[in-house]
Amino acid sequence: MQGGVYVANVTPFKADGAFAVDTAAYLAHVEWLAERGVRGIVPFGTNGEGPSATLREKLSVLEKLFERGSSLEIIPNVAQGNVPETLEMLRWLEDKPVAAVMALPPYYFKPASPEGLKRFYEIALEASGHPVIVYHIPKYAVPVPVEVVASLPVWGVKDSGGDAEYTRAVLETGKDVLLGTEDDLWSTLNLGARGVISAMANFIPEEIVEMDRRVHEGDEAGGKELSEHLQRVRAMTKEHTSAAVLKRLAEARHGVPMGTVRPPLTPAPADYDPRPTLEAAITV
Repeated sequence: MQGGVYVANVTPFKADGAFAVDTAAYLAHVEWLAERGVRGIVPFGTNGEGPSATLREKLSVLEKLFERGSSLEIIPNVAQGNVPETLEMLRWLEDKPVAAVMALPPYYFKPASPEGLKRFYEIALEASGHPVIVYHIPKYAVPVPVEVVASLPVWGVKDSGGDAEYTRAVLETGKDVLLGTEDDLWSTLNLGARGVISAMANFIPEEIVEMDRRVHEGDEAGGKELSEHLQRVRAMTKEHTSAAVLKRLAEARHGVPMGTVRPPLTPAPADYDPRPTLEAAITV
């Protein structure tokens, strides 16, 4: 894995009774992202509504993605909620062209003990021939303590906790970090994180790529300015369901209808206008 900007790419669902995955729109969106300088994508994460999709649906979409081929690094999120389907997905991915896999522990039984989390990741590591990234997203799932990360031969963590001290502590263990939120990217990337898995890159990939460039070039003034700008734009996406808004913003950029979200998530209102957010967001 090279690091840089990865997109937590959204999953378009058709607005029919079955909310079927719109694979053609999915692939078109990924192709558009690939043309804009991002390093890779992370299919079926939180903003990709991974927990709302079945294992069969995920494997079908990923198969089409691999058949098409891409210059992007692909890091599928494995968030099945149970060990048997986690192993099934990891084994299916074994011979696929992925840069790594991201694994979320079964998230219903909270709290989970460090011993239980360590056992889960040991099982996942044994089943996977690819580097494994721990998915730490305490707002929605089981938090993964730093000592568990340090004890395992994982690549590192996707850190969606928003706590700079957790990020710092993971980095001090010698593991790598991909940030999972755009909060204060200048400061957190300069802690030594390898890159970012960005939801906002679904509609402003150029801005996130530019943020990464300014960090690597040590452009403190420009980096801080852009970081503050991204925080303001991020706040503008939180008025309605995040994944729904991201889809409307993305389709306004490239013209591909991105469909709806699956219940219990709710779609953006019919009168939602993405233009003010895009006009405020695009600076590069």
